[in-house]
Parts: sequence; structure tokens; C-alpha cells
Amino acid sequence: MDKRKAWIGVLVLVLGLLVGAYVSGAVLFWRLGLSLASLDLTSYARYWWAYRDHALHGSVIRSSGLLGFGLPLLLALGAAGPAWLQRKGKLYGDARFACLRDLRKRNMLKPDDTAIVVGKKEGRYVYFNGQQFALLAAPTRSGKGVGVVIPNLLSYRGSVVVLDIKQENFDLTSGFRARHGQSVYLFNPFAEDLRTHRWNPLGYVSEDPHFQVSDVQSIAAMLYPVSDHAKDPFWAHQAQNAFVAVALYAFEQAAYLARNYLGGAPGTPTIGDLYRLVSGTGTGQSMREHLGALARWPHLSTSAKSAFATLLGQADETFASIMGTFKEPLNPWLNPVVDAATSANDFDLRDVRRRKMSIYVAIQPNKLAESRLILNLFFSQLINLNTRVLPQANPALKHQCLLLMDEFTSIGRVDIIAHAVGFMAGYNLRLLPVIQSLSQLESVYGKEQARNIVTNHALQIVFSPREQRDANEYSEMLGYTSVTKGSVSRSRSRERSYTRSESEERRALMLPQELKAMGDDKEILLVEGMAHPVMADKIRYHQEPAFKERLLPRVEVPCLVLGSHRASTPG
Repeated sequence: MDKRKAWIGVLVLVLGLLVGAYVSGAVLFWRLGLSLASLDLTSYARYWWAYRDHALHGSVIRSSGLLGFGLPLLLALGAAGPAWLQRKGKLYGDARFACLRDLRKRNMLKPDDTAIVVGKKEGRYVYFNGQQFALLAAPTRSGKGVGVVIPNLLSYRGSVVVLDIKQENFDLTSGFRARHGQSVYLFNPFAEDLRTHRWNPLGYVSEDPHFQVSDVQSIAAMLYPVSDHAKDPFWAHQAQNAFVAVALYAFEQAAYLARNYLGGAPGTPTIGDLYRLVSGTGTGQSMREHLGALARWPHLSTSAKSAFATLLGQADETFASIMGTFKEPLNPWLNPVVDAATSANDFDLRDVRRRKMSIYVAIQPNKLAESRLILNLFFSQLINLNTRVLPQANPALKHQCLLLMDEFTSIGRVDIIAHAVGFMAGYNLRLLPVIQSLSQLESVYGKEQARNIVTNHALQIVFSPREQRDANEYSEMLGYTSVTKGSVSRSRSRERSYTRSESEERRALMLPQELKAMGDDKEILLVEGMAHPVMADKIRYHQEPAFKERLLPRVEVPCLVLGSHRASTPG
């Protein structure tokens, strides 16, 4: 306790006693009909000592003292109490778990239009409102789908784009979202039943020559990313250049044919078209000869000519390596289902903030390796297109879009997320990635970028960790508290005296082993700006009537017609 405050409390108490003595004497004199002229600070004490047991006046003296001392002492104690009753500061910290009152102060018990549901506390749902990101760290088979992913797809009011491994989320939640007025789409580029909506990444390339080159370059950078730690970025840069050359040829030829022969708007090339374009015409020409013929097309733009010149100016071995690098990420387009699924656009990624819509990006687990680049390109383009115009500059961009990315690391490193995570929220894009562990995130993004991603998520939802390293880190994040321990020592002298002492020791709010043994029904919420972590209950949507009644039949999806799009192939 602060010494200055203690002395102030003592002085206030003494002053209260003096005032009480004077007031008690005044009350007594008034009740006895005595003159106040002879009243002083000792008057009440003298009368009390002499007449306290007097049969007639004893009760008057005692009640006067009660009245006179009562009010001043209460006022004095009110002033001095805080100084005396102030708790001694905890030497090693005072970490504790949040209570309902803490959650109420943080506005986490009432949902708004941006609410993410993150758990339950004492039977009440806990929400995370606003624009800030949330990160779920949950080992496999720990209930992340039933506890976070599906409940939010059955409750989140804005647009959503969800990475849906196994397509379970679409099957369970698409009907509810469609029932509530959202346009619902399923993009499954490897759909064995051929039921998928289509997405053509080249459909977002501007027809205006002034912007066409930069749009193509953006897609090339997504297909052939240059790692921050790449030892030799030459091959990626040259593959990007080759992509730009071939793509510009395809766009410019389509525009020329439409303008001079076909009439109407030019057809939009696809990545499948580009793959077939560089694969030759079957005339026996070498790859270099074939591309040289394309480069000599008289209506080619200066930008396209320059890109072809850079490519064709390489030595034969270098040229062959560049083309190998160029074609490698395009190999999935050999699959006719992938080719057809990316042949047109049934939805517009630029609309996710204009109107409420739900896009499920589904993939079978056995196709994850093949689909990694396609999924990476999809989410990269989604973020790129929606971080160009701020909502303040365009009132039509009035809806928030949640990127709910289950198995976030399965699609590899998404460079634009690593670099844009600090400013995406300002564009009304909100992240909810699901990872198995912090170590898994580091293995994909590197330690520094992984730490940057975690830091930019204001809420961390932590399920019981399996890795010791994660358990240690979470224990440290929860903080420490001071515990008092008593000890008794006995003297060896004949008197056998005992001495009892108390000391404070530091203890983690939860030890690593306690976190690992937390159980399947508990989770911890670490909220930025909130002094205390939250120990919450997991949601099980199939045990919650509010969610069970929202399980409706899934939305019907159109069936692809394979091969029907190839008539537009340039060449």
C-alpha cells in the first residue's frame, strides 16, 4: 500500500474523531438545554465519564455520542478505506480467466451484422464483431468443423468464400444461405460428378490495351511466384515473361478476329487455351519455331513483341528450361474437367462486397496436390481484385466478405495474404483461417511471415494443442499469477517453538501439460485488447437446436459439358 495514501487515511480518521467529539458535545448540550458557550472538544468526554451510568441522563449521553461520532466516522472511513483496503500488488502477476462481465464490456455477447460465433460461455454464445481477423488453431479431428466452420456458415450474415475440403460445408450449409437470399456457388475444378460452377481467371483481364498488360502480369506473378528467399529468381521471372507473351497473343488475336471477321465482343481466352497454344499445332515444328511464328503475327502489340523477343532471345538450353518452368503449373489443365471448369465465369469475384453471396471452393483430399496452384490462384485473385478500391470510395461496396479458409496451409503459401494481411480489413475483407498448429503455419510461410500473420489476427481460438512447442507458447501467452504458499519451521531448542511464514510464488495460469489435457469440450480465446483470456466451451452444431434447424437440402449445381468451350481456342 502507498505510504502517502496511508498517512492521508490516518489524518482523515483523526479529523473525524475530533469532529465527532465536538458534534457529540453539541448534540448533548442541546438535548440537556445547556448553553453552547461553554462547549469545547472535551465536553462530551467529561459528561460521559461522570454521568454514563446515571439513571436519567445515561441513555441521552450514549445516544448523543452515537449521533455525533457516527456520521463523521462514516465519512472518515469512506475516505480512508480505499487507502487501507487497497490490495497489495501481486509480485508475479494476477492472470485470470475472463468472466461474463468482461465479455459484456468487450461486446462479445451480442451479435451484430459482422459477428463471428466463436464459442459459448455459461450457456451463452460468444461473438467476435467488427472487421478484425480471427485465427483458429486446432489439431485434426478436434472439432473445428462442428465448432467453428459450420456454425459460422449457418449464422454469418455477410458474403463468404470458404475453402471446403471434402465439400461437406457446401452440403450442410448452402441451402440455409440460399434460403436467406444469398447467391450460392460451388467451384470444384476436379468434380467427379461434373457439377461445378465455372471460374476463368483470364476473364478479369481488361479489354483496354492500356491495362491489359498489367492485368496479365498480375496473373503471371500468381502462377510463378518469386519467393523472398529464392536463390535464383531468374526462372520464375522468365516464366512470367513467357506467360505474358503467350497470353497477350491470345487476347490480341481474339480481339482482332472479333473486330474484323466475327463481329461482337471478342471471346475470352482461358488458361487451357494458352496451354494448347504453346503445345504446338502438330505440324512437326519445334517449340522455338512455333513460338517464333506466333511472334511474327503482324498485328501483335509492341508489348507482346517485346515479351516474345526476350523469350526467343535465350540460348536453346535456357529456352527449354524456361518453357519447362512455364508449363509446369499449367499441367492440371490437361485434365478436361479442370479445363471446362475454368472456361467461363458463372460468378464475379468483384461482387463479394457489392452483394451478399457465398462461394464454396471445394476439393477432394486426394486432389489437394494437383489443385494447390489452382486454389492458390483463386484466392490470390480474389484478394487482388478486392483490394483496389476502398469502401469509402465506392458506397456500393457495402458488404463484408469473410474468407473462411479451412486447412489454410493445404493450398501452400498465398503470397498476397502474407503481404496484405496488415491492410485487408480496411477493404472489408476478413480472414478466418484454420490451421492445425503454429508450427504448421511456420513451415509454409516461414517464421517471420507466420508471426506477422498471427500478430494481425486480433482473436486466436485455441483448441487443446498436441505439439509441446505450441503448448509452451500458449502457456506463456496466458500469463502468470501469484500463489501464496505457507511453510512451518520448528526450532531444535528444548522449547520446540514453531515459526510460520508465507511467500509468493509464480505459477502459469495454465501449465503446458494442463493445456494439452484441456479436453475436447473446452477452448481458449485470446482477444487483442482484452486483459484476460477466455476459457469457453466449444460449440457442437448438431447439439444446438438453433443450428440444427438451419440444416437444409443443398443447392443444386449445374453440370459441365466437356469440350464445348474449345471452339474458342485461339491458334
